[in-house]
Amino acid sequence: HPNSRFTTTLANVPNVAKDFEEPAGVEIHGVIFGGRTRDREPLVRAIKDVAEGVYDGLTLGAEATAAADGLEGVLRYDPMSMRPFMSYAEADYAAHWLEVFSRTTTKPIFAHVNWFQRGDDGRFLWPGYRENLRPLVWLMQYKNGEVEGVETPVGVIPKREELLLDGLDEQGLADLDTVLTIDIDRWKQEMGYREKHLAQFDGLPEEIWEAHRRVAAALDAAE
Repeated sequence: HPNSRFTTTLANVPNVAKDFEEPAGVEIHGVIFGGRTRDREPLVRAIKDVAEGVYDGLTLGAEATAAADGLEGVLRYDPMSMRPFMSYAEADYAAHWLEVFSRTTTKPIFAHVNWFQRGDDGRFLWPGYRENLRPLVWLMQYKNGEVEGVETPVGVIPKREELLLDGLDEQGLADLDTVLTIDIDRWKQEMGYREKHLAQFDGLPEEIWEAHRRVAAALDAAE
C-alpha cells in the first residue's frame, strides 16, 4: 500500500533513553522538521528562536504523499508534517507548542531538513538514507557549540568544512554547495505565499506573526 506504516515498541530500540517512560518526560534538546521540496530549502538549517521554530513548522512545505488523498506529488504546505492527521485547529496547535516550550528550563534548538532537493534534470541532489546522519551530526555539534555555521536570514546552515564528508560519493560532494545554498530571491517570493497560508488560521498567536515579520525583514535586508 502506498501509505503503509511500520511501528514497533520503543522498548525494542537499543539506544532509547533509559528514562523514556518517566511521567515527567525527558529533556528535549532539538526539534527537527522534515520538508520535502525540490528547491529553496537547503539540506539543513538550524533555528535558535522557539517562536521562529514553531513558525517554521507551520509553514513547512512538502510534496504531498499518499497520506493526502488525491494530492500525491502536489507541492503544498503541511504544518508540522501533520496536516492529514491534525485533530484540532492549526492556530490552537501553534499556541499549544508555544505554551509547552514556555515552561521548559532549557530551550531546544529547532531545525529544518530537506533530503529531496532536485537538479534541473530531476535527479535528487542528496543521496539520502544513511548519509542523512551527516547533517544531523552537524546539528548536534552546533547545539553543543562545537561548530559555528553560517548565519542566514532563515537560520544557520553548515560551512562545508564543518560537515563529516569522509566516504560521501563524488556526486554528493559535487552537489554539496548547491544543497547548502540559500536563494534569497526565491525566499522573498516564498514569504508572500507563507503570509497567505498563515492568514487561513483564525486566532493564530501573535508570536507566529512576529516571527514571520522578522524573517521577512531579514530577507529584505540581505544583499
